Amino acid sequence: MTKHRASLAAAAAAALAVAGLTACSGISDAFERVHSESFETRADAASGWVGVAAPAWLPADAVDIRSTATLDETHAVIAFRGAEPVGCALDARASLPFDGRYGGFAEGSELPDEVLRCGSYEVHETSEGWLAWFTATEPGETPAP
Repeated sequence: MTKHRASLAAAAAAALAVAGLTACSGISDAFERVHSESFETRADAASGWVGVAAPAWLPADAVDIRSTATLDETHAVIAFRGAEPVGCALDARASLPFDGRYGGFAEGSELPDEVLRCGSYEVHETSEGWLAWFTATEPGETPAP
């Protein structure tokens, strides 16, 4: 019986350790007052986006979609891989991503002067795919899809 109890205790400890590691990002997000989601495909994102509607400019082949936004949705950053976003126009960069967890611009020389303007978002192609961000310009403003 003692050996069985030790095995159960070890299994329980391992399960708690795995659960603790999984919860770390959730705890960090709560502390930072943001929410983060990830989706395998565009279809998954369309049905599971949190806070506001999924951006209409996300291409149909978008995969590995990751999103972090402030709880009030006034700042957001999205990373994904896939084709160029749809319905966008070249425009001058007006802001920077508020959160660097999906990459960004390590040096000032990497800052683009121009970005794609996709709805309310600024979007820039990176070596890993695409990086998009929204920064409210007035209190309470949220991104339009």
